[in-house]
Amino acid sequence: MTMLTKRFCDTAPAGRHYDDRLAGFGLYVGTSGARSFFVEYRPSKGRGVAKRRMSLGKYGALTVQQARELAQQNLATIARGDDPLRAREVERRRATQLFDGVVREWLERDQRSNRSYGEVKRLVSADILPVLKGREITAIRKRDIVRLLDGIADRGSPVMANRTLAHIRRLFRWAIERDLIETDPTTGIGKRPVSSGRERVLDDQEIVAIWNAVSETPGPYSAGVRLLFLTGARRDEIFGATWDELDEVGQRLRLPAERSKIKQGRDIHLTPVAVEIVTAMPRFGPFIFTTDGRSRFSGFSKAKKALDEKCGVTDWRLHDIRRTVATGLQRLGVRLEVTETVLGHIAGSRRGVIGIYQRHGFEDEAREALASWGAHVEALIEGRDTGKVVPLRRV
Repeated sequence: MTMLTKRFCDTAPAGRHYDDRLAGFGLYVGTSGARSFFVEYRPSKGRGVAKRRMSLGKYGALTVQQARELAQQNLATIARGDDPLRAREVERRRATQLFDGVVREWLERDQRSNRSYGEVKRLVSADILPVLKGREITAIRKRDIVRLLDGIADRGSPVMANRTLAHIRRLFRWAIERDLIETDPTTGIGKRPVSSGRERVLDDQEIVAIWNAVSETPGPYSAGVRLLFLTGARRDEIFGATWDELDEVGQRLRLPAERSKIKQGRDIHLTPVAVEIVTAMPRFGPFIFTTDGRSRFSGFSKAKKALDEKCGVTDWRLHDIRRTVATGLQRLGVRLEVTETVLGHIAGSRRGVIGIYQRHGFEDEAREALASWGAHVEALIEGRDTGKVVPLRRV
């Protein structure tokens, strides 16, 4: 035994070294040279009770004096009949039972290879954790899940509620396999009713109101929404875009197959105004639309609520923009096949036998259609006569 000092700790050989000033306090030096403090004690009096050894922290992160004071605190706790190491183990086990910890492990072990991993992770962060965070997974009941799903459905997103149910049901079944819980609280919970279809199309005045309102707050959400109006693309196709997907001249986004709903790579053509919007975005990180440079923009609920308060348009969703663009292209005389190309659809005119033998991609026509639609939107925003926008001729 020796008195632990900085000089001794700096030069001590491998092994355990006990402090002669404080019984049970010591320094461990590994063969690699790593050094850490510990306190050694018996949890209770009596023969046959094995000693326990608890790490206090690494030397360097703790000074000798700090480690000695920490050891004294723990030894005082032990003298009162408590066992700090057992308490630490209990807390560690409790942490693994918290819903947050289970979700993290589930995402890593069960969902990491999932093609939709990013979307699942965002759904968990945005909708599930805010409701169930901090709860022990064994204490979560069916009523908690029902309340969670009802909250999502009540904001007008029954499809998202059903998607959430599918993911959380898989999570709880995974937890059962791991013996973390005995019963699945989602058992007996049915899907939320979804209307047969949504027909909302924004009129010209609503387009102007939303465009002007969203333009008042610069940032990734503002830019992304305006790009939705100019391209008719899906929300995640735009907001998940990376700088690498922008072509060398900056006039189209080239989506890889894994980012396309139709499982095929496709191009999203950018009008001059769309190019200006993208060019104005600051470059930090891989994503074009980002707030932190590490991940794509994800604060849709909060941003949409703020936008609704500004624009005064009611009962609309971002996906309605896509239907609005499709309807606008129809008004401009765009062929159905071209509209489907713009939207990234394989449906209607390109399904079945026609889809097999009709191999023309309509890319040039799609670019021309978006140019005409972009001119129409510009005229609306600038208050010009949209009747001067020349409709496309049918070919």
